Amino acid sequence: MKFSIKLLLFVSFASLLIGCSQENKTSITAADILGNPDYLAFSYGGYRKNTREAVPMIKELKEDMKILSAMGIKLIRTYNTQQFGHTANLLQAIKQLKDEDSNFEMYVMLGTWIECEGAWSASANHNAGNVENNTAEIEAAVKMAQTYPDILTSNQ
Repeated sequence: MKFSIKLLLFVSFASLLIGCSQENKTSITAADILGNPDYLAFSYGGYRKNTREAVPMIKELKEDMKILSAMGIKLIRTYNTQQFGHTANLLQAIKQLKDEDSNFEMYVMLGTWIECEGAWSASANHNAGNVENNTAEIEAAVKMAQTYPDILTSNQ
């Protein structure tokens, strides 16, 4: 397993304590995780290049998740559901790790990237939203939550 220097540096700066109950892993909710000091968590992006278009491979993300798990981290926060393939690959990597080892435990707090009209341009309108993109972000997040209910926790 390769060690990612960037990942280790990021962990050292971004780690914070929150946790979740180890009872009945199949029904853990966000309420069980948030505020519980048993788990480490941080914001994660597994990118290896200086562009989000260069999406990390599932194999690379699995390596990262194994490193993070060995460090006691069991909750990661990430963004972007539909513009780039990172989150889809990340969820698939975690699913594969759980399929390979029933004791592997990693949860994702999924964020959606909500942007203004004309974002990333000289004519950005910060008083209006990018309805098309923002709607697609929310719809993709809902689909991911339905596909990976044991990874993306809910308040139910």
